[in-house]
Amino acid sequence: MKSKIFLVLFIFFQFNATSQINYSTLDHNNVAAHISDAGTYFVNLVNSTKGYEVPKGSGHHTIYTAQFWFAGKDTNNILHRSRGAYPGYGRDIYNGPVSNSYDSPAYQAAWSNSMWSICQADIDQFKNWWACNSGIQTIGCDTVSSPSMEVFESIYSWPAHGDVSIGQSYWLAPFFDLNSDGLYNPDDGDYPIIKGCCATYMIQNDMAQSHTYSDTDSIGLELHLMFYQYQTSDYLNDVTFIDVMAINRGNTDYPIFSQGIFLDADLGYFGDDFFGCDSLTNTMYFYNSDNFDENNFGQIGYGLNPPAIGIVGLKNKFTTSAPFFITTGTMNENEWNVVNGLKNDGTPWLNPDSVETKFVFNGNPMDISTWSETSMNNQSGDRRGSSSTTFNSFHAGDTILQTYAILYARNGNNLENASSIIDLATDVKVFYDTQSHVQCSNGILNLTENDNSLFTIAPNPSSGQFTISSEEQNISYVKVFDAQGNMVKDLKPTNPKIMNIDLYDQHKGFYILQINNEKGKRTFHKIVIE
Repeated sequence: MKSKIFLVLFIFFQFNATSQINYSTLDHNNVAAHISDAGTYFVNLVNSTKGYEVPKGSGHHTIYTAQFWFAGKDTNNILHRSRGAYPGYGRDIYNGPVSNSYDSPAYQAAWSNSMWSICQADIDQFKNWWACNSGIQTIGCDTVSSPSMEVFESIYSWPAHGDVSIGQSYWLAPFFDLNSDGLYNPDDGDYPIIKGCCATYMIQNDMAQSHTYSDTDSIGLELHLMFYQYQTSDYLNDVTFIDVMAINRGNTDYPIFSQGIFLDADLGYFGDDFFGCDSLTNTMYFYNSDNFDENNFGQIGYGLNPPAIGIVGLKNKFTTSAPFFITTGTMNENEWNVVNGLKNDGTPWLNPDSVETKFVFNGNPMDISTWSETSMNNQSGDRRGSSSTTFNSFHAGDTILQTYAILYARNGNNLENASSIIDLATDVKVFYDTQSHVQCSNGILNLTENDNSLFTIAPNPSSGQFTISSEEQNISYVKVFDAQGNMVKDLKPTNPKIMNIDLYDQHKGFYILQINNEKGKRTFHKIVIE
C-alpha cells in the first residue's frame, strides 16, 4: 500500500497545531481537483485519499500528491529548501504574504484562509450589475440580476493589497482598476483578474514559522499560485493549469537555485505504472505498464486502455531536468540532487549509450528503439517524478514565473496514450501562447477554429524540408517556433501561393508554424521533423 496513509485524527492534530488548513475543489471541466493551502495538492487530507479525479464523478484518480519544490544554496553553500507539507512529516509553507508580524491578531484574521475561488461568469455578472447600478449602462439592465452574497464575498475579499504597516507588499492579487487610482475598491467597479473559466488563487510564504518538513532555514519565499480550468469541447476540458509566482522577499541571495514540481502519480492502481519524459516539450508523464489497470489495495483501476497523465512547463524558460524519484536516504541532499537532474546519491543518470543525461526515459514508449521503461522491460511500480528548472541565481527581490498544465489522454492503448501526452504538450503550448488570453463566456471557452484547410503542408512529418501551398489565400509571412516557444525562423515568400521551408538544420521534434495571410489572419499548424 502507499506508505503515507494516516489516521484522520492525527492529520487534524498535526496541522491544527501549526495553522489552519483550508480546502477547495476546482471542478469546472472534466477534472475534479482537490486543493488545499497545506502546500501539498490533489490529496484529500481529511481522509488521506487521492484528490485528482478524471473524469470527475467516475471514482478514477490519476494523482496522489503534487508539491512545488524550491531549493537553493546560499553564498556559504548552505542548503535552503521549501517543499510544502505532509501529515506527520511537518510543514514548510504557511498562509499569507511575507510580513514582519505573523502572530498579530490582524494578520491571523486576514490570512487564516489564503484561498480565493471565483469564476469568470461571476465576475462578468458583477461587472454588468455594477455598470447598471452606477448608471454607466442603461440598456438591458432589466435582465441583469444581482450577484449572490457568495459572489459579493469573493469579489470584495479579493486579496489585492497587503498591509504595508506590517511589512507586506502593497500589490498582491491581480485586479482591474477601473478608475486607475491604484486602490482595489469594487464600489468603484474594480474586480479580480483571473485566468480560465474558474480559478482558485492562493498567497503563501515559507517564513511565518520554522521549516519542520525540510528542517532547513527558510528561503524567503512569497508564493502566488493560481489553479484554473477551461470548459471546452476538446482536450482542454481535461486540463488543469497552474501559475506559479515565487518572489524572493528575503535578504538572501542564491548563486544557484532550482524550482520544480514533484508528482506522485497513481493512475488508478498505483503499483503498475511507468515514468517518461520529453525534453523537447518540457514534459514528464506517467502511464500504465500494461493495457489493463486492475483494482488493487482498495484503488479503483481504470480497466482496459488506461490513461496517461503528464505535466508540461509552458513558460519559455526551458526545463533543465526530469528524473524519476525514489524516496530513500537523507531527504534534503537527495532531493537537492533530484531537482538538479541527478540520482539520489548525486551520481548522474546514464542512457543506454552510457551518456550522461538529466532527462530519464526520454524516448517515446511507442518506439522500442528509444529509451523508455517499456523498451528496458522494467518492473512496474509506484512512480514519482520531478520536473525542474535550475537558475544561475535567485537574488533578493527576484521573481520566478512558471505555468504548468496537467494533461490527460485516453484515446488508445496504454502506450498510445503515453505518446498522446507528448502531442498534447505541443498543442497546449500553442494554446497558451496564442489563445489563453481569450475570456470564457457563460462558463465556456469558445475558440475560433483555425481554418487549416486553406493551407496544405506536405510532407508532414518530414526531414525538415516541406512546402506550404494555398489556392485561396496569399501567404504574407511565416514564423516557425520550437516546442519551447522560441522563434527559429521568420520567412517571407517569393511566391504568395507556394512556399518552400527548410528546417533541415533544426533538431528533430515538434514545431509550430504561424502562417499569416494578406488580411492579417493567423493560423497555427503543428509539424514534425523526424
